[in-house]
Amino acid sequence: MTDKEMQMVIHGMKWEELVETWMRRKDKDVEDVWGQGKFFEYAILRAFEIEGAQVRYPYNVHSPHVISEENKILEQIDGVIYVNGLYVIAESKDYKRTNTDIEPLAKLQVRLRRRPSPVIGCLFCASDFTWPAQVLIESLMPHTILLWNMSDIEYCYTHHCFVKGLQLKYKSVIEEGNHMLDLSTYAQIMNKPEL
Repeated sequence: MTDKEMQMVIHGMKWEELVETWMRRKDKDVEDVWGQGKFFEYAILRAFEIEGAQVRYPYNVHSPHVISEENKILEQIDGVIYVNGLYVIAESKDYKRTNTDIEPLAKLQVRLRRRPSPVIGCLFCASDFTWPAQVLIESLMPHTILLWNMSDIEYCYTHHCFVKGLQLKYKSVIEEGNHMLDLSTYAQIMNKPEL
C-alpha cells in the first residue's frame, strides 16, 4: 500500500476494528498488507485521533536548499499529534527482538531542535529501552522526550486512554523529571483500574 492508501484505510477504522487489527499486527496477513512496522506507526496515531487529537500521519520534510531530487528528503516524520495544548513529534520503533537503544532518541532530539521549544517528542516502542537509552533520556534537556514501551501502549489500547496517558506522562516529566512513567504501574499505585 502507498502512504495515502494506508492513511485512508487507517482513517476508516473505528476503535473496535483498530484494536482487533492491533492484536493481529504481527500476523502475516497484516504485515503483508501494511509492511514491517507501518501498522504500528499508523495505529498509534489513529488511536490518538479517535480520542480527539488532531494528527498528521507519516510524511517527509523536504529541504528547500537542495537541488538534487535524490537528496531532497531532509527528515522522515512518523507523525505529529496535537492535543490539549501539547504539540508532539512521534517516532515509532516496531523492533521485534531487541530493545530500543539511543539512536532513535538522538534522531528525535535533532528533529526537536528544528522546532519551536513547546514541541515535545514521544518515542513509541514495541519493545523496551536499553539501559543507555534510559540514562540518556535524562540528559536531553531542554528537549522533552517521553518514552512509551509496549506495556504503556497495550495499557492504552486496553483502557482507551492514549490522550490521558500522554497528559500523565507529560505531568510526570514536569513534576518529577520522569520521562518513562509506567502507566499501568501508575494506575495500580493510584488504586484505579484505569487512568
